[in-house]
Amino acid sequence: MRNERAIDLATYCTDMVQKGADFPTIWEGRLKHHPLIDGIPRQIHEGNRNLLEIRMITGGSLVFDADAKRFTVR
Repeated sequence: MRNERAIDLATYCTDMVQKGADFPTIWEGRLKHHPLIDGIPRQIHEGNRNLLEIRMITGGSLVFDADAKRFTVR
């Protein structure tokens, strides 16, 4: 986990949600104390989509789209 890249984290979390895990489970079990994470989730709106954005120490963000069941790195 210490040397995990942001894209690896997004892939892992996407796999988890596609297997049925919900966001609170992923947040508590993987993201909340992960060394790349630098903040708490905040809701953002893009068009008609509601997303969750979590800042990372890299300066980017991990974004969760519940409708698409995926995490992306921005």
